[in-house]
Amino acid sequence: MKKGLLIAGLALFGAAAQAQDLKPVAGDVTTEFGLTGGVNRTNFKLNDGAGMLRFRYFQKEDIAFRLGFNVESTNDKTNVFGPNGNKGTITESATKVLINLGVEKHFAGTARLSPYVGADLLFGTGSSKVKTENAILAGSPATGAYANDTFIDAKAPSYTSIGLRGVIGADYYIAKRLFLGVEAGLGFAYEKQGKSETTTRVGNTTTTTKFDSAGSTNTISPSVITGLRVGFAF
Repeated sequence: MKKGLLIAGLALFGAAAQAQDLKPVAGDVTTEFGLTGGVNRTNFKLNDGAGMLRFRYFQKEDIAFRLGFNVESTNDKTNVFGPNGNKGTITESATKVLINLGVEKHFAGTARLSPYVGADLLFGTGSSKVKTENAILAGSPATGAYANDTFIDAKAPSYTSIGLRGVIGADYYIAKRLFLGVEAGLGFAYEKQGKSETTTRVGNTTTTTKFDSAGSTNTISPSVITGLRVGFAF
């Protein structure tokens, strides 16, 4: 009887020790990605909807510092055609950068579940422009038509933003150091826009026009910081 109780006690102790190994400990780092597309058409993408890659450093088992960043760059080129096979081009390009710094407080939860609350500081910047060669612009988004010896360089207002966001979330460890997570937040953001500028050259005549931006905006909105995440600790 005593031998049986001893074996059962050792088994329970081993199971508890194994369960404790599932979660990160002080000094661990985690990284994570988002999942989209549902079960049958799952795709991986960087976190935070806009392509965010995020790391966390656990100073303690229940305190983690987080760093996220994202760089997006697009460049689309469209051909327009005129008489006699003449061709012009319209090129649209844009760049966005987003960085977040934050902290999380984790709670006991269960052996596999780690709920937390946290806060982020958000920093962002972006710019976009449209250039044409032998073409004119029309409409939004930019479309155009062939125009011989006409060149346009239109720069949209660049922007910088800063914000603060509170978040709640949870990580569920499906295996040792491997987790699925969900997170949602409510944030405040201030955005400042710059000036726009358009330079047009038709033949040998060049004109430049500058416009003041709409100024600044303030927004408060809830957001899902990528509905489902997968990550690991190392």
